Parts: sequence; structure tokens; C-alpha cells
Amino acid sequence: MASSRVSLDRPPVDPLPADGDALDALLLAITACKGRQRELEEQLEDLLLHLSEALERGSVDPSFQHAGWSFVHSPGRLKATYPESVNRLEAELKAARQRALQQGLVRQERGKPFWTVRPAQA
Repeated sequence: MASSRVSLDRPPVDPLPADGDALDALLLAITACKGRQRELEEQLEDLLLHLSEALERGSVDPSFQHAGWSFVHSPGRLKATYPESVNRLEAELKAARQRALQQGLVRQERGKPFWTVRPAQA
């Protein structure tokens, strides 16, 4: 099966638009890319469902390589439900953290900046 790779090395328009038309073109290119990304994610989800079915049938192992790609099945994250006594301790810890933050005792660092791009809600 041939590999089709989308190149994200170079943006489709000038990355620093100088005027309204260039900015509009940049924003349209971003939203078009996000639309394609959503479609690809939906396709991938369906394909991975079929792969999970193959795993259940025993047709594939939970970890294997194919065509230069590694495939590793993860059973999903465990979700824990704690007793009320632990939940109270957690609430106390959260309150203590909030107080330390308000008192200026917390060292904060900002992570890498990023954009969130999604359809506007009506």
C-alpha cells in the first residue's frame, strides 16, 4: 500500500500577511486544513476500529510492525474511584494549592504557545 504523506513543511501562503487579503487567505488555508484534519481523524477512527476487531479475532498481535510503522494496542486508561476520605484530602490539597498561588508562593512557567482552531459556535 502506497504511503500518502501530507507535507506540512511549508505553509500555503505568506506566514506573515501584510494586508487583509493575505490574512484572509492564511485563515482560509488554516480552516481548510483543519477541515481535512477532521475528515482524516474520522477515517482513521473507523480504520482503527477495524484493526481492533482484527485484534479481537486474533488476526494481529497487540504490538507489531508493518511497512516501517509500529502498531501498539493500548487497552485504555484505568479510571479510579476513590473513597470519600481520599476525595476530602484531595479537596484540601487543591485549596492549599490555591492559597499558595494567591499568596505568591508558587513558581509558574508558561508552556509553549499554541492556537486552538475550531468552528465557531452560533
